[in-house]
Amino acid sequence: MQPRATANGIGLDDIGSVRLITRSDTSLTVALIAAAIILFRQPLRFVLDSVQDIEGKYHLDLLPALLLLVIVFTFHQYSKRTMARAEALAAAADAERARTQSRNLQQLMVFGQALANALDRTSLRQVLGRYIPSFTTDRGFWVYVREGDQWELIVQESVETLPSTDHLKRVAVRALAGTRTDEDGAAGRDDGCFPLVAAGDVVGVIGIGGATQPLTTEQRNLIGAVATVMGIGVKNMQLFLQTRELSLRDSLTGCFNRGYVIEALDAELHRSRRTGSPLSILMFDVDHFKAVNDRLGHLRGDDLLSAIGEQLGRSLRTSDIRCRYGGDEFLVVLPETPALGAQKVADLLRQDLAKVTVGADANRMAVTVSIGVAAAIPGELDAKALIQRADEAMYRAKHAGRNRLCLVMPPLFPDTPPGRRALSQSEALPRATPRSASFG
Repeated sequence: MQPRATANGIGLDDIGSVRLITRSDTSLTVALIAAAIILFRQPLRFVLDSVQDIEGKYHLDLLPALLLLVIVFTFHQYSKRTMARAEALAAAADAERARTQSRNLQQLMVFGQALANALDRTSLRQVLGRYIPSFTTDRGFWVYVREGDQWELIVQESVETLPSTDHLKRVAVRALAGTRTDEDGAAGRDDGCFPLVAAGDVVGVIGIGGATQPLTTEQRNLIGAVATVMGIGVKNMQLFLQTRELSLRDSLTGCFNRGYVIEALDAELHRSRRTGSPLSILMFDVDHFKAVNDRLGHLRGDDLLSAIGEQLGRSLRTSDIRCRYGGDEFLVVLPETPALGAQKVADLLRQDLAKVTVGADANRMAVTVSIGVAAAIPGELDAKALIQRADEAMYRAKHAGRNRLCLVMPPLFPDTPPGRRALSQSEALPRATPRSASFG
């Protein structure tokens, strides 16, 4: 049924819902009460006279009883309204709390899903920088990640002074001990540090600051839940990187495997083409390696390959990529290194590897290597062609008598005959110059 309408367009059914007096109209209320008393003064006087007649006739105290009843009834109604208002406020607060918890839970779920896809430090920084501010509101924050005894600052969104490594270690110790007691015995200190714990190990710390007021219980509980999710995410990232590292490295020598170096060399060629920086590679193998296996056994041969991998780690820069290409063949990628600088590196590396020995006493054998050096042609993107040139240079060094290197200079013109580009060790060494980066 449609509501009835009046001339001014207001429905008659809506009139009852219109409140003529609100809580703020105190003066109007007082005026209405006074007017009602004046208006009904004579009827009230008649009622009071009648009450007095009844009291006198029946010997009753009717008026005090009625007055007491009115007071009690009024107080009872006021109490009921007060309780109802308090219950309504409590229900509203509970509803708001439930909405906040639901919203926080949804944010935590989205945050956890994003962390699950953060499998390297760059992605982790992006995820933390995007999602953590929604949990810390106007407060700054910082995050350290722990790996072994090393602490790495992943993200900092706070102008406050960062904690020392000793303080981070104390936070980690307290977390493992299941207490917030500091070394000086001050329990429950609100330092704004929350450990990231996963699988019984502290993998990092998140710090909250940037506000004058301490964290409330609800805020601490929320940041604690965030720290729990972060701990799992950081641990997953570390396990993924460790697994990836193991899958990309040769377990015997610690060098990268062949599949990885092909991808890395392809990426370096693209970077070289984009920036115009030089790029060179070395390929070498152990001279007479079969004789080592035949004379001392394959276990000693493995020991020799392992020692070569360790020496490469000591002799090369951290930016250089060392790889066990196959068998006793090794490949080294030298970014930011021109041809003559790579030649110098190769000769120093040949001298370092000559110090590696295998066997003992009468069976002790020295190690020599034959090294091929090749530089990328400006703009070249064919990794396999570059490796092939280094491989050919290595075999030229072997045919020239072993324990030496052969450099293949990049052509000035693409149609330069290959024979004009190959230089023996004796021809190339007098012109050797160090590469731009220091050789360590």
